[in-house]
Amino acid sequence: MGRTTLIEHDVPVEMRDGTVLRADVWRRADGPASPAVLFRTPYGKSSLGLATLTPAQCVDRGYAAVVQDTRGRFGSEGEWAPLDWSQEGPDGYDTVEWTAEQPWCDGNVAMAGSSYQAIVQWLAAMEKPPHLRAIAPAMSTSAPFDAEQLGGSLRLDHLTSWLGLTALEWVQRRAAAGDPVDGPIVAEVVQLLTTPDVSLRRWPLAAVLDFERFPGRLRDIFAGRVATVADYRLGEVGIPTFSVGGWYDVFSFGTIELHRAMRAQDPVAGRHELVVGPWVHSGQLPQVQGEVNTGLYGSAQGAHLADLHLDFFDRHLRATGGTTGPSSGEDVRYFLFGDDTWRRAATWPPPEAVDSPWYLAGSADGGEGGRLLPAPPQEGPGQDAFTYDPEDPVPSHGGRVLQLGRLTAGPLNQAHLETRPDVLCYTSEPLTESLDVVGRQRLQLRFGSDAPATAVVAKLTDVHPDGRSLLVAEASLRLTAEGGRPPSEPYEADLLLGDTAWRFAPGHRLRVQVTSSNFPHLDRHPNVPGPIGEAEYCRTARQSVWYGGPYESVLRLQTLPAPSTGETA
Repeated sequence: MGRTTLIEHDVPVEMRDGTVLRADVWRRADGPASPAVLFRTPYGKSSLGLATLTPAQCVDRGYAAVVQDTRGRFGSEGEWAPLDWSQEGPDGYDTVEWTAEQPWCDGNVAMAGSSYQAIVQWLAAMEKPPHLRAIAPAMSTSAPFDAEQLGGSLRLDHLTSWLGLTALEWVQRRAAAGDPVDGPIVAEVVQLLTTPDVSLRRWPLAAVLDFERFPGRLRDIFAGRVATVADYRLGEVGIPTFSVGGWYDVFSFGTIELHRAMRAQDPVAGRHELVVGPWVHSGQLPQVQGEVNTGLYGSAQGAHLADLHLDFFDRHLRATGGTTGPSSGEDVRYFLFGDDTWRRAATWPPPEAVDSPWYLAGSADGGEGGRLLPAPPQEGPGQDAFTYDPEDPVPSHGGRVLQLGRLTAGPLNQAHLETRPDVLCYTSEPLTESLDVVGRQRLQLRFGSDAPATAVVAKLTDVHPDGRSLLVAEASLRLTAEGGRPPSEPYEADLLLGDTAWRFAPGHRLRVQVTSSNFPHLDRHPNVPGPIGEAEYCRTARQSVWYGGPYESVLRLQTLPAPSTGETA
């Protein structure tokens, strides 16, 4: 006998200020009241299609699902301003409580969704709605964690692509209201979306999207009047969390740090779980990421990601804990590239991970490129140099980027970039056995510059026997000369490469790239001091990497003591 699912469209939900938001409600047509899962989205409730969890999957497991357009979006009333987070917490609270009061809900509510839909979960949870039992934010971040990951740089293409789409909607709304926007402004918005490189090379950068009445100007972001991501009072979030991230997600570091922060304040096993897959920032999570096919178990479906969500909700929303049993205590699941299996750990990084330093050194016997050594070099201090010209930046290729503009995310081959004169490479000898790099990776670099302010960009790659150099992790850091540092001395630059789980196979080599740009993923540093986005000109800079003796430059990896066998799913 089949089961009937009832979908009610555009159900009105009144907020405390009288504004009516619209939601679609998915539920079984008969049967007792059940727990409910709430999704809140600015991208249109009718087009919600997430690989993490769908309304139909919720209903299949005995949950109701509520999918709501956020304030001012699509079917919902009110005004919406890009990057204005102030209303999302109260609206989330009101919608949770409305859901709990419905006759088809048993009073237990969870929230789920990715990216913006994840950020609004944290904001709602801070408001402490009495009937919110758990949240499942996928691919989210917070302001301080995002700033730490970027090292002072601006995620330029990500921000301007998202704002460009918002600007296009703003133009269309103005036209529909009989208040059309001037033709040159429309042309600039179209140019930003179709040929962004032209707009993003402008000096000053603050002139991009600098339209009167546009609610999302870069100038306001640079001045701190608008926050690109929200900040949270995590101490006020007292409910269980199920976090999902990807190794190539733009918010990878933030997702992991939010989990670690919640686990630190509430260390009971099973209360806060983390899943990190091989994925980029996307609603769809297939097995192919960048140039790597991770196998059947690398997709959201292969990982049974929806079931993991609902198992977690069963444990925290149902009085009996559902049929999935208690948590195993291994609250972290992560995908190991190269082995293409899922692993479990009690915490992140895994408790068994050990520090594994690799030292940068000059070339041997006059060869090309520097070396990466498992022990400090025996020779004395040395340095390699390059010229950084902001007008000829290193182009972005792969990595943790957002695929709204023209960029492609994930593990892509970097070999063509390594032939540039402004990219220095330090490469290990071929490995004789597998090396599992699992945990948080850093590069402590002694970096010199003749500019009063500049930037350094670094990448960790896996060099295959055929010459391909696949991107594993990346970092950036803006540097400003301080009074206590002699101009002749290098900076002590601590670059956060972030988190990864990657198996370097026998015969492969580790490589560190060092340069000063990654454009348009990151804004170009003009090599002059001053607030970000305000420079009206740039200059070239002579940069240098120092190593050996008192100037150790060290790649600090976390690795597993010995390769082991993982799970297929």
